[in-house]
Amino acid sequence: MQYRYSLLAAAMLFLLAPIHAAAQTRDIETQLRQLPRREETSQQRQVADRLLLLAEQQVADGSYATAIRAWERALDIYAALGDFATLETTYGQIGLAYAQLGSYDQAEVAVRRQLAASRDNQNFSGQITAWNTLGSLALQRGAVASAVAAYEEALSVAQSVQNYEGMGLALSNLGLVAAAQQDYDTAISYYEAAGNYRIRAGNLAGRANTSNNLGNAYLAQNRLSEAIGAYRLALSYGQDIDDTLTQLQAIDGLIKAYSLRQNWEQVQSYLDERIALTLGQNDRWQWLLTYQRLGDFYRATEQFALAQEQYELALGLARELNRPQLEGLLYNQLLLVESRQR
Repeated sequence: MQYRYSLLAAAMLFLLAPIHAAAQTRDIETQLRQLPRREETSQQRQVADRLLLLAEQQVADGSYATAIRAWERALDIYAALGDFATLETTYGQIGLAYAQLGSYDQAEVAVRRQLAASRDNQNFSGQITAWNTLGSLALQRGAVASAVAAYEEALSVAQSVQNYEGMGLALSNLGLVAAAQQDYDTAISYYEAAGNYRIRAGNLAGRANTSNNLGNAYLAQNRLSEAIGAYRLALSYGQDIDDTLTQLQAIDGLIKAYSLRQNWEQVQSYLDERIALTLGQNDRWQWLLTYQRLGDFYRATEQFALAQEQYELALGLARELNRPQLEGLLYNQLLLVESRQR
């Protein structure tokens, strides 16, 4: 009996041997077929990554149209590879590039694709960014109601996941819309809430920006003490993060506020800060603004010869930078101070 079972087992092994051999052969063939696919995938990813690098270089050179073409080629590859995370960020970059070109409709298409990808990826941060961008694009078209709706969507998503940075950004943007409509009470409420969330998120740059906007809203209501407090806070944060533009915006707000108070000593102090920040840099626009602020100060303090000198410097830069509206304003100021010297 045992002998019979041994024969049966031997027979089964004999019958299964070709099956195992065939299975092994198929497995090897599968691996051999997959090897070139893996190599091809790696090559495709390298090509796509190089296209992203090329696009970044083109953006740095200001060649947004060329960057968009590189990104769009990369999109096809990432879609084929199933890399939906990179697909999402690339759509966002394309949207921003179209916005730089003033092609807001095409920018919106790209950002809506970014939003769809963010939803598929369950990337809440990406959704918040996309909604905020859509709001800004709507504002560029003058579609205020659409902008508010987009910012509110961004706020809703941020609140659902307690994303403090997203909440701060959306609230700050809603404040900008309210301020543009001269609804300063509402703007101030948004800015104050935004500032609190941006501090909780540890975003000093965002907090400084919101503080400057808050100062502008207070200044529009002639609430000078509160405006000065907001601008000083923005200036302090700007110094902490070494952000020159933020500091200049705060300083300009402080110059306006103290000029309204006719506190010329404080105005001169902040003008000195502006001079220190701008004249050592190769930013001719900021030089122009510095000369203009100095001209305004000297005119207000009846130092008309000095005012004329500063306005002439500002006027020359306005012509050089092709700022015709500002050029007209400066020309009129120059005529005014010249008349006061006769």
